[in-house]
Amino acid sequence: MKEFVFRLYTKVLYGEGVAKRLGAECKQLNARKVFFVTDSFMVEHSAAFPMLIDSIKNAGLEVKVFSEVEPDPSIVTIDGVAAKMKEFGADVAVAFGGGSPMDTAKLACMLQSNAGSVCDYMRKTRNIDNPAVPVICIPTTAGTGSEVTSFGVVTDSDAGEKIGVAHDSMMPKLAIIDPALQLSMPPSLTAATGMDALCHAIEAFVSTDAELLSDAMCLHAIRLIGENIRKAVADGRDVETRGKMALASLAAGVGFAQAGLGAVHGIAHCLGAMYHVPHGVANALMLPYVMSFNVMASMEKFREIAIALGENVTGLSLRDAAYRSVAAVKLLNEDLGIPQTLKEVGVKESDFSSIIKNTMTYGRLPFNPRTVTEKDVENILTTAMG
Repeated sequence: MKEFVFRLYTKVLYGEGVAKRLGAECKQLNARKVFFVTDSFMVEHSAAFPMLIDSIKNAGLEVKVFSEVEPDPSIVTIDGVAAKMKEFGADVAVAFGGGSPMDTAKLACMLQSNAGSVCDYMRKTRNIDNPAVPVICIPTTAGTGSEVTSFGVVTDSDAGEKIGVAHDSMMPKLAIIDPALQLSMPPSLTAATGMDALCHAIEAFVSTDAELLSDAMCLHAIRLIGENIRKAVADGRDVETRGKMALASLAAGVGFAQAGLGAVHGIAHCLGAMYHVPHGVANALMLPYVMSFNVMASMEKFREIAIALGENVTGLSLRDAAYRSVAAVKLLNEDLGIPQTLKEVGVKESDFSSIIKNTMTYGRLPFNPRTVTEKDVENILTTAMG
């Protein structure tokens, strides 16, 4: 068995209604000033937002809200949040929402103690030398896993790129997983974020850097999602199902934080940066096409994925059983109303060269179980066009 390091830095607080304990948890981190990062939708539509702010204030802490985070946050947005946070003098940040507020908060916390723009770190012209300010994450979707990872993704729209910045100190100090906060998530967002979590779990499970502990997290996440995602989309009021999806997302996040991702994310980041395809949709769309490419590199694991997704592989050859995993994901996408082809999300073949170029520079591509060439990416894109 190979040598590995398994990182577990984030305290997880799970349960219906636990979000009301936010103020007390901030005090445990010796906070005095709390910078609250979210988006306009959460401020305008979430009943939990005022409750969370009151919890902080009732704990005797000062709070400042930034609510202008956009999907796929840009360099300008992240630098702006960092500047406002520094001006306020915050000693703790709270991120409330999906992956974009959480990534923004983590990156802004890193910039409190490290000079320059986030662009310097995404382009690797500066190193992260000092620990980030602590951050608490409260996810309202079950997909990104950002509440338990040390990564933050930055979008450079001009270059058509989404690039991650990572440092161990960016790992949230606390993840508050309250399934009640996810009950109002609409079916389309439930489907996209749930498939995002499934993509994380599958890519990390078959990663070349996978190990037994990450495998355990990923395989259980795959099983939980396979058993619960359809129900969550069909009836979002079921708090038990919401809780299982939330924990599946978290487990997948722990898994990919350890084992990395692969070609699905390499392509999906390009689709997000160039065509503004929501990240979960891009991952879900590309997942079966990349899985089909990868199956031959790890048939035993793809067979396990098929079983975890409820496929009956009794009597099948290893190859046929492995390919059942691809069929299972395709059927999930179909049932959940996920786009099936790149044409449906506006991708043009004339842009293939840019997509291929940026995919090949994706930092986690070496973790893909099968070696990927430019021609391979082109073939995958061609097949995915439909």
